[in-house]
Amino acid sequence: FSLGRVQTPTLYMIYQLQEKIRNFQKEPYFEGKAQVIAQNGAFDAKLDPNETQATQEAFEDYLIEKGVQLGKQPGTIHQVETEKKSAASPRLFSLSSLQSKMNQLMKASAKDTLESMQGLYEGKYLSYPRTDTPYITEGEYAYLLDHLDEYKHFLKAEAIPTPIHTPNSRYVNNKKVQEHYAIIPTKTVMTAAAFEQLSPLQQAIYEQVLKTTVAMFAEKYTYEETTILTQVQQIQLKAIGKVPVDLGWKKLFGKESDGKEKEEEPLLPKVTKGEMVTVDLQVLEKETKPPQPYTEGTLITAMKTAGKTVDSEEAQYILKEVEGIGTEATRANIIEILKQKEYIKVEKNKLVVTNKGILLCQAVEKEPLLTSAEMTAKWESYLLKIGERKGTQTTFLANIQKFVSHLLEVVPGQIQSTDFGSTLQEVKAASEKQEAARHLGICPKCQEQEDILYQKVAACTSEVCDFKLWTTIAKKKLTATQLKEIIQNSRTSQPVKGLKGQKGSFEATIVLKEDFTTGFEFSEKKKTNFKKRTRRTTKSVSYT
Repeated sequence: FSLGRVQTPTLYMIYQLQEKIRNFQKEPYFEGKAQVIAQNGAFDAKLDPNETQATQEAFEDYLIEKGVQLGKQPGTIHQVETEKKSAASPRLFSLSSLQSKMNQLMKASAKDTLESMQGLYEGKYLSYPRTDTPYITEGEYAYLLDHLDEYKHFLKAEAIPTPIHTPNSRYVNNKKVQEHYAIIPTKTVMTAAAFEQLSPLQQAIYEQVLKTTVAMFAEKYTYEETTILTQVQQIQLKAIGKVPVDLGWKKLFGKESDGKEKEEEPLLPKVTKGEMVTVDLQVLEKETKPPQPYTEGTLITAMKTAGKTVDSEEAQYILKEVEGIGTEATRANIIEILKQKEYIKVEKNKLVVTNKGILLCQAVEKEPLLTSAEMTAKWESYLLKIGERKGTQTTFLANIQKFVSHLLEVVPGQIQSTDFGSTLQEVKAASEKQEAARHLGICPKCQEQEDILYQKVAACTSEVCDFKLWTTIAKKKLTATQLKEIIQNSRTSQPVKGLKGQKGSFEATIVLKEDFTTGFEFSEKKKTNFKKRTRRTTKSVSYT
């Protein structure tokens, strides 16, 4: 087990959240919902302030106290307010915010986003990737403005107005740009042919950066927000509706928008103050929900804020000081290290701490100097002070010495007193299950020894038998079950989807031929389609 000044607090953050989710107890609760039926139409409304009760009976008692009951009853429109509001376009990208965005859009890992971004930088299409700021200087703003029409032409967005040609402090701030500025397009605009040669992730990154940059020059998104308050005896109901007035920068993003806003509130009918309405009040049964596990995108944000509960890039800049752990250049690598050491794994884009990772966390959780994200952030902060000549190396190293001495003194005793029983049992069970899955059956070639699954190949354990079965066939990684079927039954029980050939993806049953090589067997329908595709180029077709 290895520890690290940044990797261990990062692992512990994931572990803490995972434990919180594991121990979460769902609890039912009841709240009210009403349909308000007015002269010009009906709309939904909620109690204001919202009221919840543990049981339906308790909720109904609450309504009776307020002079109302479930079902239909008369009400009055108490207040109607319409306010014009606006929303600025998203901030320019730092590396962290870009990694979070691409994880959200493409389920891309932080490492993959950085590597794809690096390729675009080396191709001179995007600016330097390892930046921690969303700001540019007036110099960058000037060249972006000069090339604005070219960027719009690439995005096929010539019709979208971009009349804002004066630097806005939301994006342009000379004082907040230190070593590097935000991720923006360069003066070299990519051709359509060059764009086609990019990977899907690089294409998505390039489009996102261009859209976010062009949005800086577009009008704000404006909308009218209408709030209707309905009175029923002693209860007030509230409904909010949005009507877009001018989509502005949102036209660049289409349905995707900026990825943060909720769906638009519904359009409300025209009502007037004092209007009599019918209110149909119902009770809804709901249950509390556990927090969401980390994805690589949300973990990057958590590392940047040292675990503070800040869930948006916008909110980070409201905080006066953010003492993050790691840097823009290292955070992706830290996540990869945790994967390589098998402390964490990714399941359906969610980060999961493995049994090995849990063991490590249990071993060090009594020592905050090893697990505290805030402690690590303070180290980062002091290193910056040294760089600014506001701190000294001597002081820093003296504290490191105290830190190491303290760990050597107290941690062995803490580990000694920790009970790893249940986790070790899970580790043993998982290990035995994994080992059992490696044994695929008697070798079909020698009919004597067993075939064992290794990382990239299944092979016979006999020294004289040369049987091998590759785990990846037609660019598709097969499961242990599928490999076992091929070895024991000479074929997969079901057609395998996602196989790839020269003409794209296909589906087929993988079979083991008489010469112990693999081939494909197609269903009758697939054979017919295959014949149609190949009739002009071949005289005969083999299906295995």
